[in-house]
Amino acid sequence: MRYLALLMLLIPTHLWAQTSVQPQVTAEAPTEPVMVGQPAIVRIKVLVPTFMPSPPVFPSLEQENLLVRLPERASGPVSESVDGETWSGVQRSYRLYPLRAGDVAFGAQDVVVTFADPETNAPVQVSVPLPDLTLKTVVPEGARDLDPLIIATGLTVDQQIDGDTDMENGGSITRRLTAKISGTTPFLVPELIPDNPDPLLRAYPKEPRFTENEDRGVLSGQRVDEVVYLAQDGGQTQLPSITIRWYNLGGDQVETINIDPVDLTLARPKWQPPDTETILRFVVWFAAFSLFIWLAIRFLRPRVDRWRRLRRDAFLSSPDYALGELKKALQDHDIAAAYAALEMWKSRCGMASQTTSLDQHLAQIGAARYSAHPDTRTEDWAGALSALASLKQSAQAPANPLPPLNPGAQH
Repeated sequence: MRYLALLMLLIPTHLWAQTSVQPQVTAEAPTEPVMVGQPAIVRIKVLVPTFMPSPPVFPSLEQENLLVRLPERASGPVSESVDGETWSGVQRSYRLYPLRAGDVAFGAQDVVVTFADPETNAPVQVSVPLPDLTLKTVVPEGARDLDPLIIATGLTVDQQIDGDTDMENGGSITRRLTAKISGTTPFLVPELIPDNPDPLLRAYPKEPRFTENEDRGVLSGQRVDEVVYLAQDGGQTQLPSITIRWYNLGGDQVETINIDPVDLTLARPKWQPPDTETILRFVVWFAAFSLFIWLAIRFLRPRVDRWRRLRRDAFLSSPDYALGELKKALQDHDIAAAYAALEMWKSRCGMASQTTSLDQHLAQIGAARYSAHPDTRTEDWAGALSALASLKQSAQAPANPLPPLNPGAQH
């Protein structure tokens, strides 16, 4: 018990003090739709019946596609009458700049409040859930086709070229674009210099630089994009033109900014004779390569020729060759060659008993060709080719098919 009492004395008072009175947390957000890039004021108010020994911990409200800014003197004291009593507290104001159209829901968030217990004056710390907050953000009808979306009261883009447009091989030139925007954040300005897949140039883009200013809730600033190009070869090329479309809130219309292209003349690299070390290295590698080619021809060619000869001899002695000659003879309507090829195939595959149909067709063709009245009979070469196809399928079928898995199932 002594240890338990000592432990209770060591615990901070605000962790175990309890009170039935809870702070009041309210939130106020615009009910009308907010335009993308324009500020929306959100206020969170915390009231307690006594006083707060330490300021409340407000949520940040930060999330994707939303800029959160705290204006000057964002937090200040407030007081209100609650059930006939004066409660005091703190109010914080946020300026929220949506970057995309749609509903922005903030979800479950808490405000951590520390205040004096009305009965014991002991500090009490509680987490009070923030009321549901939702912002509806829209895009002007005339700007809905813009991609990327830029909505502002003013936008200018200046181009600066550092370096000579008549470039030597290995020389460099820098293209710098500076966009100055007013009425919204410069983070809405997209990449100003697109990729340039030119084989004559190699691009080295730098990280964009942003500068943001705020004057009474109105944002402005600038974005600077810079790319350094190195000449890779000779020829004529250019840095392409750039077109930027944006929506002007002042005139309620889409405006276009055109950046002129930059013509470049690149000199071809001057020829430099190889040094002695490069020549010697080339001679050594050429000699080694020539020796390798000679050895390959000297020792491998006889073996390759013998291998090809054996493969050809094996093919000429195979049943497949005989079938090929038989098919060619039938297509050429050469009955003598067909009989010779058929006998060749019979001697090589040992399937003479399966040639009955083809033998009959060849006999019919012979009878029609050498008959005393040849006009009364026709030579059925198509039937012979069909019999050859059936014969070829029989020759390609497995010689010893596997027995059924369950012989007893056949009975």
